[in-house]
Amino acid sequence: MKKLFLSKSALCVYVPPRYLSSIGQNKSDLAPLPYDRVPGPSKWTLPFMFFPGGKLHNVDLMGMHSILRVSYGDILVFKGYLGERDTVITYNPEDFEKVYRTEGIWPERIGLMSFDHYRKKVRPDFFQGLGGLVSDQGKSWADFRGKVNPILMKTETIRQNIPKIEKIATEFVQKLPNLLDTTGKPTVSFNQEVKKWSVEQIGVLALNKRLGLLDSTKENKEALEFIKCMNDFFDISYEIEMRPPTWKYYESSRFKRLMKVFDQITEFTTKHIEQALTNVDPKTEAVSILEKLDKVDRKVAIIMANDMLMAGVDTTSSAFVTVLYHLAINQEKQSKLREECYKVSPDTFTELNADKLRNLPYLRACIKEALRITPITPGNFRMAGQDLVLSGYKIPKGTGVLMCVMAASNSEDFFPQAHDYLPERWLKSRDDACPHMKANNPFVYLPFGFGPRTCIGKRIAEMEIECLIIKLLRNYKVSWESNKPIRYRSNLILVPDENLYFKFVKI
Repeated sequence: MKKLFLSKSALCVYVPPRYLSSIGQNKSDLAPLPYDRVPGPSKWTLPFMFFPGGKLHNVDLMGMHSILRVSYGDILVFKGYLGERDTVITYNPEDFEKVYRTEGIWPERIGLMSFDHYRKKVRPDFFQGLGGLVSDQGKSWADFRGKVNPILMKTETIRQNIPKIEKIATEFVQKLPNLLDTTGKPTVSFNQEVKKWSVEQIGVLALNKRLGLLDSTKENKEALEFIKCMNDFFDISYEIEMRPPTWKYYESSRFKRLMKVFDQITEFTTKHIEQALTNVDPKTEAVSILEKLDKVDRKVAIIMANDMLMAGVDTTSSAFVTVLYHLAINQEKQSKLREECYKVSPDTFTELNADKLRNLPYLRACIKEALRITPITPGNFRMAGQDLVLSGYKIPKGTGVLMCVMAASNSEDFFPQAHDYLPERWLKSRDDACPHMKANNPFVYLPFGFGPRTCIGKRIAEMEIECLIIKLLRNYKVSWESNKPIRYRSNLILVPDENLYFKFVKI
C-alpha cells in the first residue's frame, strides 16, 4: 500500500477522513474529492482563532503550522474572509511539485498586502505604481523581472563583487575580538553585529557605498535606526498579514505604525540611492547593481535597490547565524570544513576569488544542510496556475497554495536521519559522499523557491555567507556554550533569538 500522507504528533496519528473507508486501496484508485471536502476551519470560525482564547492567538508561524497540521492533517484550507481568496495549506511534496510544474510563465503569489498598499496607495508619488518583485503580479511582474534578471542572476555580476564581499567579511572578523570577553563569548548582541555586516554587504553591492556599520570608532546612528525599522517591519507585517485584513476598513494603531516604518525605510533608502546616483560617472563602467540597472531603467533601478536594502538584511543574517549554529554544535563537521577552508586560504591574508570559491563543495553542502533543517521561511506560496488535484482533492485554478517546505524537509518520510546534520548527503562524487541520504523528491528541499519566481538574491546571499564562514573558521574555533538549542521567533521569516550562546576561540 502506498503512503497515505499521515500526519504525526507526539500524541496521535491523524488519518484524513477520506482514507477511513479506503484503507487497503491504492491511492491512484481513489477518485479525487470535491474542493468543499478539503478539511479546515470554517470562514466564520477562522477569525476567532486569532483572538484571545483562540488556538492561534499570539502563535508564531512555526507554531501555527504545527497546530493546524495536528488539527486537520496534511492538507487543509483557510476560507477567504473580507473578500480575500482561499488559501490551501499542504505538507505534501508531491503537491509542491504539481503546483510548481503548472504555475506558468507568470507565477502569481500573494505578496504583502500592506506593503503593496503602502507603495501603490500611500506613496504613489515615489513608487509610481510599481510594487516590485515582492508584490507585483502578471505582466507587470514579468516586465520588472525581465529587466533585473540579466544583472542580478548573472554569474559575472557576482564574481565582480567578490573582492568587496571578502573585504567586508575580513573587517567583521578583525572587529570580532573587540566584541568578545576574555573567554571568547560576545559581550554584545552577536545577532545585531551580524545584521550590521549584512547591511554593509548589501549597501556595497546595491549602491557601491559603504555605510560605516563595521567601524568600531563611531556608530552610524541613521543605519542603526534602519536596522530597527527592519525589525519592526517584519514583526508588525506578520501581525497584520496573518489576521483578517480589517485594516482595509479601520486603520489600527499598529497599522499606522507600520506605515510610519515604511516611510522611515523609504526615506533612508532613497537618501542613499540618490547619493549613489549623483556620484556616478557616466564615462566609467557601471559597478554597482544600481548603476547597471540605471542604464536599463531608472525607475526599476531605484525600486530594485530599495528592495535589496530591505530584503537582503534579515534574511542573509538569519541564514548565516543558522549555518554557524549547526557548525558550532557539530564540531566534527566544523573541523572537516576548516580543512577545506585551509586549502583555499592557506594563511589569513590569502585573497579569495571566483576560482577558489568554486572549489568548496563541502562548504556548500554545510550551508545546504543547515537550510534544510532551518529554512529562512517555513513555506513557499503560489496561486494554482490551473485546476489541480492535491492530496486527493480538487483545487480550483487561482486558489492560493502555501507549501510547507520546512515540515517536509525535517520529516523522516523524506530524509533519512532527518534530524541529524549530515552535509555529506549533498556531496556527489567524493569518498565521504552519501547521496542516498538525500530525499528522492527534489521538491522537498526548496529554501529559495523554484521556477521563474525563485529568490533573485539567492546567489548573492550564498556568496556573502560563504566568504564570512571561510574567514571566520580560518581564524576561530566556534562552539555553542549552552545545553539548549538555538531558539527562533517566526514572523515573516525565521529570526534567531537575541540570546545566542556562541564562543569564539582564536586558532
